[in-house]
Amino acid sequence: MRSTALRMRASMLLAATLLPFSALADAMYLQLKDVGSDVDAAGLAAATVAERTRYGIEEALKTSSTQAILMDPRHEGAPDLTLSAKVTRAGEKYRLTYQLATTHEPVRTKTLAYEFVNPSLSDKGSVAMAQALLAEAQKLEAASAEVPVVAAAEVPVASSGEAGSDANWEGYSQRSDAPAEGMGQDSTGRAQETEAPRRGGGRTNLDLGVALGFNSPSGIFGGELEFRATPVLGLNLSGGTGAWGLRVGPVVRLYPLGETRTSPFLEGGMSFNMGGKSTTTLTFNGESEEFTTDKLLTPVATLAVGMRQSMGPMYLGLRVGWGFRLREDNWRTADGRDPNLLDDLDIATSQHGGFLCSVTLGVSVF
Repeated sequence: MRSTALRMRASMLLAATLLPFSALADAMYLQLKDVGSDVDAAGLAAATVAERTRYGIEEALKTSSTQAILMDPRHEGAPDLTLSAKVTRAGEKYRLTYQLATTHEPVRTKTLAYEFVNPSLSDKGSVAMAQALLAEAQKLEAASAEVPVVAAAEVPVASSGEAGSDANWEGYSQRSDAPAEGMGQDSTGRAQETEAPRRGGGRTNLDLGVALGFNSPSGIFGGELEFRATPVLGLNLSGGTGAWGLRVGPVVRLYPLGETRTSPFLEGGMSFNMGGKSTTTLTFNGESEEFTTDKLLTPVATLAVGMRQSMGPMYLGLRVGWGFRLREDNWRTADGRDPNLLDDLDIATSQHGGFLCSVTLGVSVF
């Protein structure tokens, strides 16, 4: 009875814990990956350009209707889009070229270039560029969900604004000059939206998560470690505490759709329940007597289906399935006596087997 009450409380706690994270699933995740500079000016050094870019995006998001989250640059998670930047010389001027790229197929890119005279980036200029980047990012993310079409996109260049001044940033002129080195371009020098083999928005190499469940390989409370050997194959190690003692189990997961933001999976594995000792107490005529039962090592085969939802650097995992207990004679009384009513009830309710479910909240390490 106590075991059942504990499971109910764990389920209620799980629902309350995960509710705030459910709203993050639809946000667009943007990560600044690579920033380079070919100029010596301190105001346009790579580190400075990265800092000014992050500032501009954070400020632009405060007034933008775009639902986006700027990921920590040190986190190698799974963004929806990546942003790279390069500063070069353009005659007497400086050129700052940004490139946006989606991380899920079909991969699309968009390049925005700005020319200016002053070797620095003002607050207003940084925010204005960020507003244009967010607008293009939203278009790319929306277009990637449609039928893939390879299309050339002009490289917008600020016609008269200067990033180091408070000039007007609304007017752009199209220009066929080649973008910064390393950025995609077609035969005319224009930036191009391209498709290329790249890992999807749900990409991950190693996942770490905490889990709550019922009859699951990770126990009532436990953890999961998963290594994605290939886009369709995950090697998972689950473990935790269950009603039949500590539990650990190797699991293999098959992801039919590969590495996508919403990725269903099929799962099969083993769960080894380590067992332990259970004590029941009977009171008769005012006298109490304790009875001890040894719960023995019990292997359980598990089959399940589930879903992994990528949420930027985090992920949410759900699974339901069935456990097949492979050992029935898995208990004995300490003194060889026949089990009493309380023993039978304890053994029946704490066995691992039958319907299983769990929910996992974790982070993609790399």
